[in-house]
Amino acid sequence: TARLLKHGNAKVGTAFEYQTSQDGREYAVPLVFEYGITDRLELMIEPVPYTKIQPVGITPATGIGDAEITLSYLLNPESASFPAIALAGEVKIPTAKNTLIGTGKADYAFYLIGSKKFGSLDIHANVNYTIVGNPPGANLVNTWFFAGAFEYAMSKKSLLFGEVFGSTSSVPGSETDVVTPSSNQPAEASGGELVGSLGAGYYLSPGFLGSLSVSYDNNNATLVRVALSYTFSLFH
Repeated sequence: TARLLKHGNAKVGTAFEYQTSQDGREYAVPLVFEYGITDRLELMIEPVPYTKIQPVGITPATGIGDAEITLSYLLNPESASFPAIALAGEVKIPTAKNTLIGTGKADYAFYLIGSKKFGSLDIHANVNYTIVGNPPGANLVNTWFFAGAFEYAMSKKSLLFGEVFGSTSSVPGSETDVVTPSSNQPAEASGGELVGSLGAGYYLSPGFLGSLSVSYDNNNATLVRVALSYTFSLFH
């Protein structure tokens, strides 16, 4: 989103994610920390302290996931005629130690983000290019990513949200998200992906948002996410 935090505002959040498909099950507990450095510049840090992957026929993996650090800049504030436009740069820190969880190499991503309000409806769109880190012996390629999302305020306390996003494959010749583990390609390397998500949120108190969402992708995988976040000012 191009709705960056204002100067001095901060946000903390966490979620529990459960994904199931014919290929196995996954569990994750991601965290997010955001801070408005200025009204136009925002820092976001996203570690994943717990991940468990249980593929069918493969020894399960449990451990920390990769962490992401993103710096976003509001290039153009929203006006009556034009959307808010933001640019972002993201670094994936390879903190995961198991190749079922991470590739072991850093990735670098660049985003162009747009957001526009129409009354109670807020529309967002992203385009992303990722420079993928190559582990020894792998032959991964850089990827493109796109996303479109909406948020609809049903009341002052409740909202609906949805998203469709997709990416090209980081594995040459692979059109799915499932990569067979081998000595050459890390299992976490992703194939092409298309995902749809729908959810609802409710403000339990000012700044304290709880949400539930369900995602479904082109590999027939279903992901359920329960999330909590709290937005506050450090200067109060």
